[in-house]
Amino acid sequence: MKDIAFSIICWYNNNKRNLKFRSFRDPYKIWLSEVMLQQTQVSTMLPYYSNWLKKYPSISSVISTPYDDILKSWEGLGYYKRCLNFYKALKIVHNHYSGIVPKDYNDLIKLPGVGEYTAAAVLSISYNKKFVLIDGNVKRVFSRYLGIVRLTKYNISKMKNFLYRLLLTTNSGTFNQAIMEIGALVCTRYNPKCNSCPLKSNCKAHLRKSPYSYPEKKGKRQLKIKNFFAIILKSEGKILIMKSKKKLYEGLWHLPMIETNDIEIFKIKLKLLLNEKVLSSKKYPLVKSGELIHVLTHFKLKISYYSLDCDYFSSKRDYFKWISKPEIDKYSFPKLFFKSLKFIYA
Repeated sequence: MKDIAFSIICWYNNNKRNLKFRSFRDPYKIWLSEVMLQQTQVSTMLPYYSNWLKKYPSISSVISTPYDDILKSWEGLGYYKRCLNFYKALKIVHNHYSGIVPKDYNDLIKLPGVGEYTAAAVLSISYNKKFVLIDGNVKRVFSRYLGIVRLTKYNISKMKNFLYRLLLTTNSGTFNQAIMEIGALVCTRYNPKCNSCPLKSNCKAHLRKSPYSYPEKKGKRQLKIKNFFAIILKSEGKILIMKSKKKLYEGLWHLPMIETNDIEIFKIKLKLLLNEKVLSSKKYPLVKSGELIHVLTHFKLKISYYSLDCDYFSSKRDYFKWISKPEIDKYSFPKLFFKSLKFIYA
């Protein structure tokens, strides 16, 4: 076991990428990297990570900043619930743990947005706690090494036990990062570089000359389509935006949107949403501007856009704002909003 772990660590020390988050052991900075990397490629995450740490180098610098400003730093990275949970969790750390990220797994996993993987990553990398990390890369590497075809609960447990025995012989943070790096650079899904792998001598997939057989591939699932209508309300050179209170895009600004595939239902719900007399007037016709499909991880959004020029009206509700084009940079929007600009300013 020690020889295997030693080979992995040696390979890592000689071949690892120079990634900014690997230069830290500060649990706040490690935690941030793990949150930003969820469902996100390293190349996409890195500039956000660097910019965030320039603005918010510590936990106290985050929680002393209004959430809307924090969210602006996350704009474009997606999965915005991550940002909100991280913000809430840091406040708890500041208020209940004197600003120190908990070293105890049971304390850490209770924080908003912290699951088993994130807790294990922070504790192993920052505190050298003996926790195994199993992500997609690790599953692929050790499915091939151990000859595991199906990733059943039993086989995942078998893999985890094997990794834990390796982990006991070395630094857990370095080991966990090394395995993930092998999966990212060598034992890739397509075109694995078996001859460069430190595990090749005992890898069952390599010895059987069939790396693509491990693990068994799942069939690609069809994404569900959710239908929405969006209104582009224009007046005096400004457009109306609203701040979402729903799970999708919570805390972000976007055009007023209603989930339905029936335009008549859309019109009725829009009047209830805005509660403005202007929408009942025949003076202002509703004009279709276009439609687009926006792909998310678990489903697709199909949005039909309608424009309406109207007289300016003020709204007492703080989740509505009239903004001009230059003011767009002041607010946090999802990528979907920027796609819709072609309809707004056509």
